[in-house]
Amino acid sequence: MRSMLSELIRQDRLLLMEAFSVNAPKTKELVAKLSELKLDSTLIVVEGFDRDLLLAARNLPKVAVKDVRSVDPVNLIGHDKVVMTVAAVKLWRRSSDDSGGT
Repeated sequence: MRSMLSELIRQDRLLLMEAFSVNAPKTKELVAKLSELKLDSTLIVVEGFDRDLLLAARNLPKVAVKDVRSVDPVNLIGHDKVVMTVAAVKLWRRSSDDSGGT
């Protein structure tokens, strides 16, 4: 997984954000946010379950929301861009270090 993230950085496909959420479970709000960031096919990786974000994304075929604990390489290569929160990266690094750096 570490090498996958390195490759995403090299390809300029990883966008790191302090936070990523929506105020309500509205697809229109998420579409506006993604449009503002000029994102289309996007995997959003967050540090924990975000019901509003999941509900907002469920009708968008090119957008997926994953908890950092459930992300795998197939998720990462299946989207043009990956948005990760800082907290998700920190959690991933801790769990990666605990499991031997995979």
